[in-house]
Amino acid sequence: MTMKLLRNTGVRRALVAAATVLAGVLDPLPSPSAALHADRSEGCGFRHVNPDHHGGATALYIHCANSFILIRVDTRTGSHHQCIGPWGSVRFYPAVQVVNAYYVKIPPRLLTTADGSLICALTQPPV
Repeated sequence: MTMKLLRNTGVRRALVAAATVLAGVLDPLPSPSAALHADRSEGCGFRHVNPDHHGGATALYIHCANSFILIRVDTRTGSHHQCIGPWGSVRFYPAVQVVNAYYVKIPPRLLTTADGSLICALTQPPV
């Protein structure tokens, strides 16, 4: 019975699709310690990715340092700055239509929380 069920193309496609979605959800971005030891060409910075393997994201920016930075995000419709915290990452989804993202030497706007830690402000310097 199981073999007959798996021969059904529709069921097989559904199982492959479900496994692909589950793999994308369970595929976390590198941890800070993994990013620290990753080859810069592999683990850090901007890259286009296969959305089937990254939860629908078409691109990633991974920041591999213990600092806050500002990146410029170029899209098909314009550009904006985005703050990334220490060892942080950003997933870009199809709606954003990202073309490129890269570090800029402009300090990001930060806020100090009640416990004294720093976080990115909602607004960042204009492009």
